[in-house]
Amino acid sequence: METDTEHSVHHHMQQSAFMGVWHFVRHFVEMCLAMCIGGIPLIVLFFWGAAKIGYPDLIGQAPELSIMVIAVILSLVMTAWMRFRGMEWRPTLEMSSTSIVLGILLVGLGWLGILSNSDQIEWLKTLACPVMLIPMFLRLDLYTGRAGHSMHAAHQGM
Repeated sequence: METDTEHSVHHHMQQSAFMGVWHFVRHFVEMCLAMCIGGIPLIVLFFWGAAKIGYPDLIGQAPELSIMVIAVILSLVMTAWMRFRGMEWRPTLEMSSTSIVLGILLVGLGWLGILSNSDQIEWLKTLACPVMLIPMFLRLDLYTGRAGHSMHAAHQGM
C-alpha cells in the first residue's frame, strides 16, 4: 500500500513529466508556427520580387539558389522569434541552422542526381519542421524546461 508521501512523490513525478512534454511540444509547435507565419509571406514576397525583376521562374532557373533562399528565410524568422522569446544565442543558432543544413543536403542530393528540383522543394517543405527535433532531442533538458533556462521564464507568461 502506498503512503501519502509516496503518493505525493508519484503525483509530482507525473506532473513533472507532463510539464516536460508540454514544454517540448509547445516549443516545437511555436517554432513551426513562427516559420510558417513569418516565413511563408517572406518567401512569397521574395519570389514575387524576383519575378518583377525578370526571374518569373526562379525555382526553375536557379533551383539551388531558390532552395537556399527559402532555407535562410526560415532560419531568420526562427532566429528572430527565438531571440524575441528570450532564448540564448547558442541554442537559437543550433535550432535555426537546421533549415540551412537541410537545404544544403537537399541541394547536394540534387547535384548527385538523387532528387529532382521539384522533389528538393517538396522535401524542404516537408522536413523543415521535423528536422528541428534533432537539436531539441539533443538538448532535452532545455526544451523540457528542466534546465531552468530563461526561455522557460519567458514562456511562463503564456
